[in-house]
Amino acid sequence: MRYAAWICVVVAVAAFYSPRRDFDLLSAASIAALILFAIALPHVEKTPRPLKNYLRAGLGVAALALVLIAMPLLMGAELWLGLILWAGLSTALLAWVYFYERTEPR
Repeated sequence: MRYAAWICVVVAVAAFYSPRRDFDLLSAASIAALILFAIALPHVEKTPRPLKNYLRAGLGVAALALVLIAMPLLMGAELWLGLILWAGLSTALLAWVYFYERTEPR
């Protein structure tokens, strides 16, 4: 599991440099985001538990923002549906982490 993010980076780089594709900004930004997530994930897992769950939620919110807001915008789609979905899912995730940390023993 600890190498899953790096495997995603390798697959994305291989797809980016395939001979059938041209250079585009979305692919380069996606690879950069995957590299940042791959670097951040081991550091998040080394933190103590109350902070670890909040940092995991933060990474999840950032990943949701990339998928639900940034990708549709770069593809020319409307902003509102992705923004509403991102806000609702992010709020639910952060509320779940908050109440989970309040009720679970350490």
